[in-house]
Order: sequence, then C-alpha cells, then structure tokens
Amino acid sequence: MDVLRNGLRPGDEVAIKPGKTHLTYHGKQAPVTDMVYIASGLGIVPVIDQIRAITPKGASSVRVASVVWMNDKRDDFDLAMDELENEYMKYPTKLAVSCIMDDVVENPMEGNKEVDEAVPFFSTGTMAVVSGPKRFAEKARGYLLGKGYPENCVCVLP
Repeated sequence: MDVLRNGLRPGDEVAIKPGKTHLTYHGKQAPVTDMVYIASGLGIVPVIDQIRAITPKGASSVRVASVVWMNDKRDDFDLAMDELENEYMKYPTKLAVSCIMDDVVENPMEGNKEVDEAVPFFSTGTMAVVSGPKRFAEKARGYLLGKGYPENCVCVLP
C-alpha cells in the first residue's frame, strides 16, 4: 500500500502476477447469475479486474454483482476508488458498491449493520469471492458461511 500510495507517480504502471490459486466455482447451480465480492486493502485490485470482465452486457451470465470494500483507514480507499466509481457509473443497474470503513481484522463482521446490509444472503446461482489479507479473508469467509453461503460457492483469492 505504501508503494502504491507514495512511491508511484502519474503514468507509472504496476504489474500483478497471478498466483497458483485462481477463481474456481464449484457450486451446483450453473450458470452463475450473481456475484458477491468482499475485499479489503489491495484485495480490491483483482476484484476490479473481474468486474470489468463480467459487467459488459453479454460478457457473462452474471446479472448482478455486489462489491463490498472494507478498510480501516479512509486513505486506503484512495487506492482504487476512481476505478471502482467509473465501473459503477457505467453499469449502475448491474453493479452495487459499498465502501465500509471499519477495523476489519479486529471487529466482527457479524452484527455490523453496514456489512449486513451490503452482503446479500445466499441465493441459488450466487458465487462469492473474498480478496484481501489472510486474516481478513478467513473472517470474511466465515461470515459468508454464517450467512448461508455453501463452501463450494465461496472462493478465497490468495
């Protein structure tokens, strides 16, 4: 985050190499019609890339996508807020975006009114993707399972 915030100048480029783990859907309902993304910190980067791939009409079977981006500092949203807002402005009927400022590692997600409202309950055809630091990802995965998401419909990106 520090390099992205302070070490880059306008026009600089950043390359991200995907790891060995990738996005895989193991749910029984196909095709996927709804996507739920829960991200924290740099975890928003692969989420924005996926949003760009699924939002254009006819690009995928996904009808609706929800993005919940959580950070504990307001400045952390500066990383990709413009890109996320641009995607929302292009597809406001297909994309829901919630940015929540909270200490995502220390505070429970359960019972957080903003999180509960932003993350829909599971419905058939929904896939959830969690992206962010390991402790956050474990907590978000547990939250989704508690909200009715089957394990085979939740993908945790490394």
